[in-house]
Amino acid sequence: MVITFSSMKGGVGKSTDAILFANNLAARGFKVLFFDMDTNNSSTIYYCMGIAEEFPTKNVAEALSHRTTEGYTVKTRIPNIDIVPSSLRLFDIRTIDYRALKKSLPTDKYDYIIIDTAPTYDNLVMNALYAADYIFTPVQLDFFSLTTTRFLRSHLFEELPEQVNKWYLFYTFWQDNLAVFPNSIQSQFANYFENEFDNILDIQIPKTPATQKYTQTDEKVSINSRMIGSRRLAIAFNKLANMVTGTENDVEQF
Repeated sequence: MVITFSSMKGGVGKSTDAILFANNLAARGFKVLFFDMDTNNSSTIYYCMGIAEEFPTKNVAEALSHRTTEGYTVKTRIPNIDIVPSSLRLFDIRTIDYRALKKSLPTDKYDYIIIDTAPTYDNLVMNALYAADYIFTPVQLDFFSLTTTRFLRSHLFEELPEQVNKWYLFYTFWQDNLAVFPNSIQSQFANYFENEFDNILDIQIPKTPATQKYTQTDEKVSINSRMIGSRRLAIAFNKLANMVTGTENDVEQF
């Protein structure tokens, strides 16, 4: 199964969400391939921290150019997760046919393939959208996120209509303390989104320092953590993973 994380707005936590989701699946014992198509490289840095090997040839640009991931994957420091690292050479192949990635993915060798895309829309992002069984877009509750989500919707309907029913939104940087106030900016924009989109999941990724601690210090998120933010992250990503896997089997820590 292929899951693509896509947002045209940067800074919404898309790469962190993709990492947390992939690590949750790996903690369940699934074999995961992380395909890093974001030239910001943050997912590759996280997964390959402390690995001495450099990746002049083992990267996503080479894999797409040769229409295969064989020979271009790297074993990460996280059990059950391999990665096809990002590369700035992606800019050189932006005109690639949008069906190329789907033909290249080793869906027979991995239980789940997670694709992290750049915060833009081009042929590379189309490749990731076309290949997906699920498309997840994290949305921040502000005007720019609303307009970019509208833009992505229009392109899906016009260019990839067969993928529209695979597309889901969920809120990021959610603050429970603001949700009780109907006049808060968060609540007002939540109303805007809910009046326009019928594909919003009942999943809110909390605004918490625990996300930075997770990706920068390797501290795990846990449903039993003393940190409220860590617990909320664990609950949210367990809920998302349960939806995809069709189970109700929460992972205690990942």
